[in-house]
Amino acid sequence: MASIIQRVEALPTSGLTITALETLDSVIPGEWSNVTSFTALVEEVSGTTKPAVVNAMRARAMKIEAERGDRYRQAAQIYAMVDRVDQAAAGVAVAGKVGELFGSLGFLKKFTPKPDTTQGVDAGLKLVAELLAFGAMNGMPNTSQDGLLRFAGALSDYAKYDLMRISAWVVFDGLVPLGPDFLSKIIGTMQGAASDNLMGNQVFKQMADRLPGGSVEEKRNFMVKAVDTTGDWMGRFVSEKNLTQEGALKQLQGVLNVAGGGMDYVAAALDASTNYYAHTGLQTVGRTLARHAFEEHRAHVWQQWLDKHP
Repeated sequence: MASIIQRVEALPTSGLTITALETLDSVIPGEWSNVTSFTALVEEVSGTTKPAVVNAMRARAMKIEAERGDRYRQAAQIYAMVDRVDQAAAGVAVAGKVGELFGSLGFLKKFTPKPDTTQGVDAGLKLVAELLAFGAMNGMPNTSQDGLLRFAGALSDYAKYDLMRISAWVVFDGLVPLGPDFLSKIIGTMQGAASDNLMGNQVFKQMADRLPGGSVEEKRNFMVKAVDTTGDWMGRFVSEKNLTQEGALKQLQGVLNVAGGGMDYVAAALDASTNYYAHTGLQTVGRTLARHAFEEHRAHVWQQWLDKHP
């Protein structure tokens, strides 16, 4: 299996995912760029471009992953899982074909929109996946009440790839298909989802073992609580950024050349044709690995200095 470093450096530099994410630059201007170089991530977190230092941190990152890389791989797996299921459910593989996909409304309508109930559950599961990946990557359990509060607090510190991913979730999975009250719709549909429906959901199936509780009902209660915990941050974000459903669609139409496509069809096409969670998730995992390597390198250099100056 390719390492996290190799996977970061194999990320695409163009395509529909990149184009869709670029539509959000007006929401979080200057926060995200499509970094596909681990060296660039090391330089970003360390603030230095000195080759000797950068190479030392890259080598330490490789050592960290080789010795205790499970948490980074687990986080990357969680991020990738939700996009894989979205694309499989859509039954098409057209990622990267911007002109072909969005060239005409007729082509757009080949996608089958999800019912609001399915969209709500899937969006909620994707947000819970963010919680689980955050906990795995940072080596902390996030399934307790304290863990939920830590995650909700961390949202306020999100930047770069993290902030782009959560912004894309708000717009692509929440606002566009479900409207301004998307969070209450997500919570309502999750609360009302029958156990059989949850058990048949592919994302839930793959996440179930990572969720607390021995029954579907207990796991659902946890998911509802997790989504609800983010409510204050989500509300502030939408308000501060002045986000509207109409504005989001107009932005997508302008950049992706979607002419006349309804909210539900645009959301279905984005589900089918982008993997923004996996893409920005891998950038996040790579940046976290680079940051941990920088912290360990700095501690090592400091210890060396102390050893020479007792």
